[in-house]
Amino acid sequence: MGYVSAHLRRQAATYSFGAVLLHHDTKKFEITCYSDTAQEDDVTHLLRSHVGNWRRTSHLSNDELLSVIRADGIDILVDLVGHMKHHRLSVFAHKPAPVQISAWGEPTGTGLKAMDYIFSDPILIPPAKRALLTEKVADLPNYIGFWSPEPVPEANPLPALTRGHVTFGSFNRLSKVLPTVLQCWAAILRALPKSRLVLKDRLLDPASQQAPILSALADERIAPNRVTILDQGTRAGHFAAYHDIDIALDPFPHSGGMTTLDALWMGVPVVTCPGPTISSRPTAACLTAAGLNDYIASDFGNYVELSVAKAHDLVALAELRKTLRNRIENTDFGDPARYTRAVEAQYRSIWQQWCENQNRAVS
Repeated sequence: MGYVSAHLRRQAATYSFGAVLLHHDTKKFEITCYSDTAQEDDVTHLLRSHVGNWRRTSHLSNDELLSVIRADGIDILVDLVGHMKHHRLSVFAHKPAPVQISAWGEPTGTGLKAMDYIFSDPILIPPAKRALLTEKVADLPNYIGFWSPEPVPEANPLPALTRGHVTFGSFNRLSKVLPTVLQCWAAILRALPKSRLVLKDRLLDPASQQAPILSALADERIAPNRVTILDQGTRAGHFAAYHDIDIALDPFPHSGGMTTLDALWMGVPVVTCPGPTISSRPTAACLTAAGLNDYIASDFGNYVELSVAKAHDLVALAELRKTLRNRIENTDFGDPARYTRAVEAQYRSIWQQWCENQNRAVS
């Protein structure tokens, strides 16, 4: 097995597959990581300590990396980046390994004929849509898994019970918060006059980043004192911020991924409105895998109605908050070891299929 990534560090995409690198059965799989990670950190060092072969490759050209991978004799090569920054799709296009898979980094497909498979699930990429991809789809229990390199605080009791109002939150990138999203959020807040909204992202220029959102909500008759916009802060602070949130609101048409799993882990359910694109369905995939289909809206109007209805039932919200982490821990995607076994089963199946195809070609 070979993994190629420039993001083997503290980064959201890494949390979606980190458990696999830590829990691989090394008696059955020989692992090599090709790390284009220029700025290493403690997560880099943790992952490296569990991987048999670790190649620092950020200084290598595409041709040089291609030669290294071929010399290593990799059977299955996995791209962890997709079309994100610092990808190596040009290397994959030259087919240095007999089987190549796009996984976790970006689940929307690479467009490369040389990429044989993409890891997904039936919600993220429905069967009827799969013929549109160049890759074959190999299903996992969820297209991403939950993993944290350090302990995460326990969920607290539902804050609405003591505060007297429901607090909605969205910790996705503010670039996902489009005008239509703000209109829906404003409709939710208008229907619940005491409710609040908390947003969070990396604020490089707080005034310029906050002003358009507050102005758009003001145009929708939402007073600025009902909206709080937080800076990204530390990872510990990120999880602690969920202690103030009762219900998370997913943006659209670009849904949350690891942000959604973070919320669920902290006992916070997420309302989502999936659409026709892959990028609109990550949260719907996570909710389905967690058995929370009742938080998936059918359209924008239903998104507002569903959010308001869930906010009115504090008893159900409080009970869900107490049990949600345990529910996620007992799923195939929330248990790192079980998730890794599911991934390895797909690798084994894919490899066996390749071997059978080779045998048929020879005969």
